[in-house]
Amino acid sequence: MIALAKYEITHRTALENYPLSEEQLGFTGHPLELLERSENNYTYTPIVIKEDEKVAGFFVLDTGDDKFNYTDRQASILLRGYSVHPSFQGRGIAKISMNLLTEFVKEHFPLVDQIVLGVNEANKAAQSVYLKSGFIDEGRRFTGRSGVQIAMCLRV
Repeated sequence: MIALAKYEITHRTALENYPLSEEQLGFTGHPLELLERSENNYTYTPIVIKEDEKVAGFFVLDTGDDKFNYTDRQASILLRGYSVHPSFQGRGIAKISMNLLTEFVKEHFPLVDQIVLGVNEANKAAQSVYLKSGFIDEGRRFTGRSGVQIAMCLRV
């Protein structure tokens, strides 16, 4: 069973053994890097994707001002650093976790009415997952650390 959960210290070992290829790291941050940033940033909420009790993926939900690169809506939240552990890829976990995201946000961030994200123009696989999950490309583009980013949003 796939579930989303707020990060707990018991997840740390799994994230220390979380290999991402150079190609993947070109599109997303490593979970440990994002965890380190979250220690100094109160707007970051680290989330793990779990398959049964194993950590299958990771991302951060961010309520800070970076979301305004993607939207003008105050009541939005930024999904950042999304990844699925390589040994769990190809099993539909990305699709399932994206489908769980709306209810998770409603439960834990009740004032949020929109989820936003940026996806690299070159990352066609991620674009496909996000579009199939209901995210909309509203035409907003900006240059990120690894090239042109497509801003996408999902109404909650």
